[in-house]
Amino acid sequence: MKKIIFVSTFLFCISVSAQYFMYGFNSVPENEIEHYVQNEKELFSKAAQKAFNKGVISGWSIMKRVQGAKSEPNFYWYLAVDDIKKLDNLGKDFGKIIDETIQASGVPSLVNRALKNHSSYTMWVGTYYRPEVIIRKNSDGFIYFKHNVAMSPNQNKWFDTQLKEWGPFIKKNMNNGKVKQEIWAPAIRLTPLGNGYNWNVISVDGFNSLEDLYTNGGMDYPDMSSVDDKALQDSMPNGWHKQIIWERIMWLDDDGNIKTR
Repeated sequence: MKKIIFVSTFLFCISVSAQYFMYGFNSVPENEIEHYVQNEKELFSKAAQKAFNKGVISGWSIMKRVQGAKSEPNFYWYLAVDDIKKLDNLGKDFGKIIDETIQASGVPSLVNRALKNHSSYTMWVGTYYRPEVIIRKNSDGFIYFKHNVAMSPNQNKWFDTQLKEWGPFIKKNMNNGKVKQEIWAPAIRLTPLGNGYNWNVISVDGFNSLEDLYTNGGMDYPDMSSVDDKALQDSMPNGWHKQIIWERIMWLDDDGNIKTR
């Protein structure tokens, strides 16, 4: 996570009060997973906690893919900042904290040896803009995350439609208990740009169990007639490109405490 490249010129206007985040999608060989998770637990989580306490980041987590193709990433790391101005220096500031954490270990040469293959796991890194997050009232967090990704011809139209059509529906029904979901948020990819990628928008759904994710906790899903499904589909003509399930295995809570599963 030390070598992060940013593109600071955006093609549209975005609010400076919104949240920005990065995903680094990793492909970790089966025989190195235990080592990878150990690196994250013993080094990067501590560096993330220091970065959080210093205001460099506002969130961090490690997620593991649930099922899916072996050719695709099986882990990703997440970094969030609450101010667009922090993006410019995030790579330098967070990298410095990682280096300080390595030196503070007392055995920097051993730590660097343990990290020998770590940076090679990352397949690609993307920066995203998230205009709004909806969290269920009195939520105690989530365990599983579903990524819904699509290619939209107009990213701004896509998230405007998501916030207008899906946002009120999911917020209402998460809070009244008819939808067994903990969190929902739409986001658009800022970098990398271009047509070489098959998705540019993402929405995320957080759940406490696979039963909640797959079957809404065994309950019937509420009536969706209030949602303009055509408007949603018009903003992503080919529908969802993929829907991937991830399990959160390590993260910082709202107070910057390290949590693990």
